[in-house]
Amino acid sequence: MMSMTMRITGLTSGMDIDSMISKLMKAEHIPVDKLLQKKQTLQWKKESYSSINLKLSSFRESISSSRFSGGWNKLDAAGDTVRLSEDEMVTKVKDILSKYNDLVSNLNGTLTEDVYRGYAPLTSDQKNDMKDSDIAAWESKAKSGLLRNDDIMKKAFNELRGLASAKVTGADSDYDTLSELGITTPQYMKNSPENGKLILDEAKLRKAIKDNPDSVVQAFTAQSATDNTAKGFIQRAFEIVDTAMISVSRKISGGMNTAESLNSQIGKIETKVTEWNAKLNKKEDRYYKMFSAMEKAIANGNAQSSWLAQQFQ
Repeated sequence: MMSMTMRITGLTSGMDIDSMISKLMKAEHIPVDKLLQKKQTLQWKKESYSSINLKLSSFRESISSSRFSGGWNKLDAAGDTVRLSEDEMVTKVKDILSKYNDLVSNLNGTLTEDVYRGYAPLTSDQKNDMKDSDIAAWESKAKSGLLRNDDIMKKAFNELRGLASAKVTGADSDYDTLSELGITTPQYMKNSPENGKLILDEAKLRKAIKDNPDSVVQAFTAQSATDNTAKGFIQRAFEIVDTAMISVSRKISGGMNTAESLNSQIGKIETKVTEWNAKLNKKEDRYYKMFSAMEKAIANGNAQSSWLAQQFQ
């Protein structure tokens, strides 16, 4: 903390004035430490949201073209547009499922991550007394579980899981569910890392593609402006993720009809910290002035004692 007060004290009394004032100010600084700890938690939460949004964005972009029927076509040697081959379609489905399972695994892990209640963000004084490796280990636990059971993540996770039992209205009734395309999900088990993932029966998928490739593509890519149940599975997954990304962005930066954003909360804390530090600077100056006055009184007292002693010699 900066101050204009002269702080040369302790010369007369021999007391360590700087140390005494430092101890007094340490107690006064506790509210600021708490504010800074809260700010750090919010910043870590913001980083966690930003990290999950990158994963959501990556998945969304990876399936963007596949949600349309044209994404399952190619140009043949003559330059004509034709449907992908059976092998190419199977490879495409495998790639989508792999990326889907990676995303679901991340969401599931985020929602069930352990919370360590006794690990608050460290203050600067605490860090000064610790090794870098110990700080890193502590902060790893302090960051853990910040998005556990988060409403946005839970909604996205549950909606993606729901695709496994959904139907595509208007699609061929023999191919209007994922299970009819050879895609199923494991039985739900509490806290299992496999929850929500999709499993492929390749033989069943190949048979569906051989029997009716257009119906298979329709189940994945059907579009509707009014009926969500008439949309294909990939289109629905795209929209679920897109909605989650918008919600996360609003959580970080704010938006219409949303709760106070993390950025706003952090900004308010920074303002409070600035105000507190200004008050603490003034209080510290008062302490130094008080001790300076005491030093002056001691010096005057010593001078008078010395004069009196000389009078009795």
